[in-house]
Amino acid sequence: MNNIYDTIIIGGGLAGLKTAFDLKKNKFNILVLEARNRFGGRTESIKIGNGWIDAGGQWLGANNPNTKQLCEELKLETYKQYYEGKTIFDIYDKEGNSIKSFDESKVDLKDIGLGYIIPVIKRLDDISKEVDFSRTSKENPLMESLEKLSVSNWLIVNGFGESIKFFNWFCQMSLASSSDDVSIAFLMKYVNSCGSIESIFLSGDCCAEDSRIIGGSTMMAYKMVSFIKNCKLNREVVSIDQISDSIDRLIKVTTSNGDIYFCTNVVSTVPPTLLRNVTFKPELPLEKQRLKNEMEMGSTIKIIVIYDSAFWREQGFNGKALSFNGPVYESFDNCTHDLSVKSIVGFINGKDELKHWYSKSKEERKSAVLYQFSKYWGPKALNPISYIERNWKEEKFSSGCYMGVCKPGSVLSECNDFFRQPHGKIHWAGTETSTQWYGHMEGAITSSKRVVKEIIRNSFNSKSKL
Repeated sequence: MNNIYDTIIIGGGLAGLKTAFDLKKNKFNILVLEARNRFGGRTESIKIGNGWIDAGGQWLGANNPNTKQLCEELKLETYKQYYEGKTIFDIYDKEGNSIKSFDESKVDLKDIGLGYIIPVIKRLDDISKEVDFSRTSKENPLMESLEKLSVSNWLIVNGFGESIKFFNWFCQMSLASSSDDVSIAFLMKYVNSCGSIESIFLSGDCCAEDSRIIGGSTMMAYKMVSFIKNCKLNREVVSIDQISDSIDRLIKVTTSNGDIYFCTNVVSTVPPTLLRNVTFKPELPLEKQRLKNEMEMGSTIKIIVIYDSAFWREQGFNGKALSFNGPVYESFDNCTHDLSVKSIVGFINGKDELKHWYSKSKEERKSAVLYQFSKYWGPKALNPISYIERNWKEEKFSSGCYMGVCKPGSVLSECNDFFRQPHGKIHWAGTETSTQWYGHMEGAITSSKRVVKEIIRNSFNSKSKL
């Protein structure tokens, strides 16, 4: 029988490749199957002249030890995100002023007109101490009651109605979903995995957008591929059969182009929603079926506007803007370390926003974005060299970004354990399975460390029984 492996990894993103990378170092015979025509998953770096841009995930958080360790191992250099100068806050405050600018290192929430969210954050922090977000509601019924409410509904019920505008923006910015579309339990799970609400949207020592990889984040993927070697593109897995081979008890993996492979273990690293396209024998447990059927991916258009100069820096701004008004809800300086590419990156997030803006032409979207930027940084923003969009909802093998989210209901509270629980010899990794930095590159890499330990432990136990 040909094409037999110790472990087949489904998905050539960061979680899949890091899993394969570590298993190969432990002498496993592995194969990576990637459905796309490229590696990197939800990261994608594009060469621009002598520089690059990242169309997908690009940031290392200040507290992302596993990603930083991987970069060191792969001999990839990083550089700090540019935060020198003032940040634009295009938000409503009680005085009715919409646009202000501040040095983030010298202000607190009250200074930027967000003092009213302080009691909400405290309340959420207090509740989080009573809930283990890695377990189901059987251990703590509080999660079950929280999951029935959307973020917006929870704010209203608890007397925090004036905070809805902020938290709708926060959900759009961090989850690429609206505060009506996700449960308060899921938001709390996400925040708990990343540290705090403030560290997610404010720059500082613990911020989520701390540094970037020289050459682009996909450099991690291709460096790992060069070591792993046995990685195949354009291989969409459509069937994982654990029961047909009754003699050798191997798993049969079939791709859409008819390729058949056999292995002892499978690691699936794709988002839960993409499992809808895979036939499992035996069928997945009901809880895992609910995760793949009831979770949905966030909706985001990533926009990169390239200029001939970093004029915002010259004016004393850092390119970061937080806006309740859009169309771009958050932007950052996106220049390469050597200024070979000078750009600003921004995001249009949430399914209603995507529906609205994709009913318009690309030229209309471009005009709206450039007009918004010109309000912040002046008329030079109206004359870019290039305007680039990436709608991740159109990516067949991502189905959206940044992550899988949970709407109000019961799937999180009843099925939470099944994000990671093996199904026979099928194991699960990917950022959606991580309890740390869920939805981030760090979450994907952290999940691979857990699943590698599972595979090695199971392999040792199997050999011990021989």
